Amino acid sequence: MAHAPVQQSSAPEDDSPIYAEIERLKKLKETYGWNVKHWDYASDLFDVWLGHDDREPEPNYTPLHPMACWLWDVLDKRWWASQSALDKIQAKCDNARNLSIDVDQWISDCIDLLKQGWQQYDRFSLRRGGDLATLAIDLLMQFEFVEANTWRSRFYELTLLSEELQHHIYPDGEPGICHGLVRNLRTAKKLRKGGKHENANLFLLPKDQWEKPINCSAEEWANIIKPFNRRNIDELVDEYLARVELARHGLTTPKGKSAIETLEQHENDAHTKIKEAIQQGASADEVQLLVNQYGTRSNGFGLAKFAEQYRESLERQQDIADALDDLLLRGEPPQIHLADYVPADWLPMFRVLRDGLKFSDEAIVMTLMAGVAAMLPPQVRIRGRSMEEIPTVWVFHIGSSGTAKSVLLQWLINGPMAKPIAFIDGWNEREQQRRKTAAADGEDLPAFRKRNLIYTAPSTQGIRADFAIHGEDVPGLLVRDELNGWLKQMADEGGAGVGDVEFWLSSYDGAYSNDVFADAKKSREVRAGKLGVIGGIQPKVFLDQLEAGNANGFNSRPLFVHLPRSRRQLVDGDVNTEKLSAVLGNLYLAALQDGNHAYVLSAVAEQLFTSLFNQLENLSLQACSEEVEALWAKGPGQVLRVAAAIHFIRIATGQEELVERGMVQPATVVSERSLQLAANLVMAGKTRAVELHERARNPMLELADKLLEKARKKQGKAPGRGVALSSIRKSWSSKDRPTLAVLKQMALMLQSRGLVQVFDGGLSIRVVR
Repeated sequence: MAHAPVQQSSAPEDDSPIYAEIERLKKLKETYGWNVKHWDYASDLFDVWLGHDDREPEPNYTPLHPMACWLWDVLDKRWWASQSALDKIQAKCDNARNLSIDVDQWISDCIDLLKQGWQQYDRFSLRRGGDLATLAIDLLMQFEFVEANTWRSRFYELTLLSEELQHHIYPDGEPGICHGLVRNLRTAKKLRKGGKHENANLFLLPKDQWEKPINCSAEEWANIIKPFNRRNIDELVDEYLARVELARHGLTTPKGKSAIETLEQHENDAHTKIKEAIQQGASADEVQLLVNQYGTRSNGFGLAKFAEQYRESLERQQDIADALDDLLLRGEPPQIHLADYVPADWLPMFRVLRDGLKFSDEAIVMTLMAGVAAMLPPQVRIRGRSMEEIPTVWVFHIGSSGTAKSVLLQWLINGPMAKPIAFIDGWNEREQQRRKTAAADGEDLPAFRKRNLIYTAPSTQGIRADFAIHGEDVPGLLVRDELNGWLKQMADEGGAGVGDVEFWLSSYDGAYSNDVFADAKKSREVRAGKLGVIGGIQPKVFLDQLEAGNANGFNSRPLFVHLPRSRRQLVDGDVNTEKLSAVLGNLYLAALQDGNHAYVLSAVAEQLFTSLFNQLENLSLQACSEEVEALWAKGPGQVLRVAAAIHFIRIATGQEELVERGMVQPATVVSERSLQLAANLVMAGKTRAVELHERARNPMLELADKLLEKARKKQGKAPGRGVALSSIRKSWSSKDRPTLAVLKQMALMLQSRGLVQVFDGGLSIRVVR
């Protein structure tokens, strides 16, 4: 349908704000390309050019200004674009030049440039041939491509520099004017859709026609509506640079003080001096001298406490690198301590599990974490740089018969899950009641399918059917004492498990699944399905699974926990142990009801994650088999998954304060401490997995592990004591007892790994770690 040409009463002049802004967009597109944000902004800017008229211009309407014609052409006549054309527009945006901006270098270049031409606006003007104009515009365009998380973490510093650069190029504030016009236009469009046409028209009025608020004085209002002019603001360059430096430290200038004075006060502050000394590697005695120098009777203790906390913070940042070094150099997994993951008043509640049943802290923490991760809603995502993960975790407890795997699951998962299950059952009851009422009113409803949360003996077809209806709203958790039957079901190529492996792999990632079977009743479309797995399995049983290979990536997904057979003792429960089920139940229920579906890393956590990612990539590329390569390749993603669960635990139990980022859809900011604790868990689980894969390739390693375990038991707590290989051999079962020559061979291998010392001509060993 043809439309009458838009009557443009007066085309914008070449020095108008709109002309300048479109000129900037043109250069941006030619030099760097656009993203979707720029495309939408340009579309709205064209609307502003047309005088906020909703009617489309004719394709051959020539009276438009040449710059507007360029914008019209580059927008590809979007007003008539079909959905397929819009997809092409999206593809054009996605294919824009992907720049990697060095933020520190960008900041340095901006400061140098502003120093050269501070408040000399003609030198920044491209139209007047300014000698600094080209470089200034290029820096301003580079700012568009600063990575989003970096921009958020250094918001004040970067904003001060980019705005000042923009004001030197456009001292009359043309880009700001255009952004305001586009913002008002978008608001007006929303109001019109809601039928509020009068309010919409108010947003389209020029600034000088706005109505003054009642509580605003005439002087304030005159300042608000007056045109911006950077030339009227006289500021010394040193004062401005001091403001930038303060912004880098997250500080602002208090009223009545200059930025230079505030910065000098900050640099001479005792806390700043102490931080700088610790960063430079000062010893505890040297830091104490600073505390004595700057401290008084009133604040000396506070400065000492600050120094201690800051040193601990720096040490935590090194924990990941140190743990990885231990892993790379010595094959030693990180030590997991329950006290790092739960509040101090929770520790007595685990007395039976730790003191009586002798479960390691690693097994307890891994199970607890997996339960929380499983309960987080399907919509939850955690992002680390370009990676985005759903917090689904599979934890396999590897232990022989008699290691009480079922007891561990009962205490930490099955019992506490009563509260989340009751929450879901309440929904089922309310839904059934609602459907009865609707049916009585004659409403035709589809068949009711109950929501399920926990599966103990599942059929994959049943879970698939649940996810097809409720997968976008409710997570799932498979809990089994023995996972052997579940694995066998998936391995049965000719039975009911056809397609099971593919479904479980997709549920691990919360991905779309559309399995179609000859029996149409079994076909299901699963738009989203998040399913955690926690269970136990015997080592020999899982070795059979490993021998089948890792062609589908299944074996690289679980995190493994080793449950050794230790001597247990009878321990009576008490008031504290009786509280465990309740506090865990509340924790799982809180995770299930979590309404904040976005998690992002803090600035420091991002740095740690980048370091972790690079080192895990090295581990993966140096692996001696495809299976181990895949194990480490999935490590960074699993660290993110676990970090979301760990951070939720720390917030829910009061160990950390909730920090959010964003206004409309706030995201939970994951601290570096939570990331470090998550990395330790993942590395511990991955190390166990590598050991399993090595056993699958070399059965002799299992003998070496048994030898080390028996030697530790016989050596006891006497570190200088050795154990004869002959006495260790006697403690072996007669069915699989190795020869003394084989034990000598195993002892030499353990010595090469730094685990034992061999003496008495190879007849005795001493465990060193």
